Amino acid sequence: MPYRKFFLFPSLMFSLLIFPCTAFSWTEIAQQHAGGGAKEVPVNRDISRVQIVCQDAPVIINTVVMREGGKKTPFTLGKRFSAGETFVISLGGKHHVTGLRISDDLKGGYLVRVE
Repeated sequence: MPYRKFFLFPSLMFSLLIFPCTAFSWTEIAQQHAGGGAKEVPVNRDISRVQIVCQDAPVIINTVVMREGGKKTPFTLGKRFSAGETFVISLGGKHHVTGLRISDDLKGGYLVRVE
């Protein structure tokens, strides 16, 4: 059994070398359920991308509005997501985003992650 400790650390380092840490770079900021009007999602950090992950049932994401204080930048999607589908919105560089306003439809749930 003591040999396991000897192989654990090198195995971990090798796996991080082979599979870069991109999976660890996303931060989940909200879990939402579609329907019932637009959702306000507080962010308050510097981000460059937004990821939307459909969880259990289909959702439609109509628009995502990035708020930087008083400045608003809309991203029109009008896209239907199936369960398990992921979509990434590139913001064109780092922005200090105070919040996101997401207009959605249908009844599924989705995650909002930022990077």
